[in-house]
Amino acid sequence: MMDLPRRISLTITAVSALLAASCRAPSDGTAETKASVAPPAGVVEDHRGISGKEFINSIGMKLVLISKGEFAMGSARGNPNADGDERQHAVTITRDYFLGAFEVTQSQYERVMGRNPSLVQADGENRPVDRVSWHDAVAFCERLSQLPEEKAAGRSYRLPSEAEWEYACRAGSPNDYAFGNDTRLLGEYAWYAGNSGIDQHPVGQKKPNAWGLYDMHGNAWEWCADWYELYSGRPAIDPTGPSQGTDRVYRGGSVGYSATYCRSANRTATSPSWKGFVSFRVAMDAKAER
Repeated sequence: MMDLPRRISLTITAVSALLAASCRAPSDGTAETKASVAPPAGVVEDHRGISGKEFINSIGMKLVLISKGEFAMGSARGNPNADGDERQHAVTITRDYFLGAFEVTQSQYERVMGRNPSLVQADGENRPVDRVSWHDAVAFCERLSQLPEEKAAGRSYRLPSEAEWEYACRAGSPNDYAFGNDTRLLGEYAWYAGNSGIDQHPVGQKKPNAWGLYDMHGNAWEWCADWYELYSGRPAIDPTGPSQGTDRVYRGGSVGYSATYCRSANRTATSPSWKGFVSFRVAMDAKAER
């Protein structure tokens, strides 16, 4: 099972830095809520998903089509960076799905939910929202699905399963990261403890993975739909985790953690009611955009 440091979102140093930053933020912390149909500023769109299909929804969120396929989930035996709960096993994803190209931003969250819970809100329009519980993330998906334009289009949003998240993060890579194993390259793809200044950054400033997804490594942790459990090691088809549990999974690493926590296979979990430095990105079944 996980040790204590893997069950919190930031180191003591990181928390101190973020709390200090919050003292410099405006007291009301109001983020811009105007809808945009363009990706966040500074994003270079040099990938268009596996099949070249993507769309932008009614609140300006870009989603990328992730085609079904097979992959080795977890870490290979003998990987010196792996934890004990990353036992590698074959997984088959049998349905195409869409996944947010970016983490949900503060302005998008406020537009849907009417509030911005993030710790640091200065210049936060395109920063990933944080201090949202798993329940908050699920509620966002439900409310987004009920917006008139989304409902009319038949779009139903949800959190990705842990398997869908890792499959998309890897983007076909069997290595520790979507780009390989060389941690010297991580700074090109991720904000993490080595380059972030222990501060979250606007989404989409780093390189995307091969499937056009940004910040899958680092910046903010991301909730997944699943309850946490140890892998059985057996092949799985569209796994969604156990039917009950105590902790929900979150993935991806963050600005306060080292490179090893940003690996594609790294697993972390905590109470679904916990409101720490965790964000999320939305998933949607592909049939709505066929």
